[in-house]
Amino acid sequence: MVGGLVFYHTALLFPIGFSTSKDPPNLVLTVGVLFAQLWGMPLLFVVAGSGIWHSLGTRSPGRFARQRLSRLLVPLVTGMVLVVPPQIYYAMKFEGIDPGPYWQFLLGFFDVRPAARFPAFLEGSGPDPQFHLAHLWFLYYLLVWSLLLLPVFLYLRGPAGQRLVERVAARFQGRMGVVLMAVPIAVVEAALGTWKLGGWNSYSYVVFLLYGFVLAADRDLREALRRRWAQSLAIGLGLLPVLLVIASSDLGDPGRMVALDYDPWSLVWRVLKATAGWSLTVGLIGLAASVTRRPPRREPSAPRPRWASEAAAGYAREAVLPFYVLHQTPIVILGFYVIQWDSNLLVKFLAISLGALAVTLCAYELLVRRTSVTRVLFGMPAKAATWSASPSSSDTSGR
Repeated sequence: MVGGLVFYHTALLFPIGFSTSKDPPNLVLTVGVLFAQLWGMPLLFVVAGSGIWHSLGTRSPGRFARQRLSRLLVPLVTGMVLVVPPQIYYAMKFEGIDPGPYWQFLLGFFDVRPAARFPAFLEGSGPDPQFHLAHLWFLYYLLVWSLLLLPVFLYLRGPAGQRLVERVAARFQGRMGVVLMAVPIAVVEAALGTWKLGGWNSYSYVVFLLYGFVLAADRDLREALRRRWAQSLAIGLGLLPVLLVIASSDLGDPGRMVALDYDPWSLVWRVLKATAGWSLTVGLIGLAASVTRRPPRREPSAPRPRWASEAAAGYAREAVLPFYVLHQTPIVILGFYVIQWDSNLLVKFLAISLGALAVTLCAYELLVRRTSVTRVLFGMPAKAATWSASPSSSDTSGR
């Protein structure tokens, strides 16, 4: 999922149907971007919510809070100091704005003040603010919602909370369960509008985080949704062309913004988007669970060696957070130069995405992974994990 963000963010460099570019949008990229926005960040927050449920099973509230700070706040600060400024510098050049010398740009970038709008914490000051969280908004909002919702998570893990989860989950296990679960998301989106944070309102991510927690807590709900993965995917994919038609047509006010306005068609678009996004998220989780589910062994047998797959999985688990922090800056810098090539869109897209993928992996391997200091700065354990072929040694549930 995180590796796929390289291709998603590369697509955003080109004209799509939701951008303000004067160039004609590319239909393939437009459909791909909308499809990815419907389930990409919701899936990450659902997975994070599930991780919170497991984490609180092995950690006290204090240890959980400290783990959140080291895992999210430290790489957030590191990224804001080292990774994001070059990205914003080249993004300004990409848009035809002269940022001046880099040192001068840095002074303007770090000219900040406390933000007046919750849950943002800082904003740029001055007539032309340059401070921006860029793609690291995900770390910030995950940290904020994880800590603010900690009392709720602790209650839901207690006896009374578990009974509440069971009662609520039972209502979502019917045939219309997926659609019913989309209602709170639709209310948030319709009432508050959709912002640029991955294509969703920041408060919608609270719902996704809670849903991930509940899915981890209630096996029956998890199984009920898994059995309906095909139905869920059909709903989401069926609504995708409807969303495209409403967003691109002249229904109602031709100048409307379906993500923010409150005319009837904009409200309908956001309600349908919430339904499609949650349906796709459930469908993809259920599909993955169905594919990876293994039947019980009929007779005991010696486990087959899986050293290669275990090593790859362990490497990926460690790399995922630093990879996320690093990946977008190579995209923007490479994009600034590659977009100027006299070549077709496919060649440019592949050059930027594959080049950024290679640069990000090399930066992780050579600059982050090998020393304890850099590992800690990017949210990793100070000591590298070792991965063996033994099934017991590959259990990372406590991490």
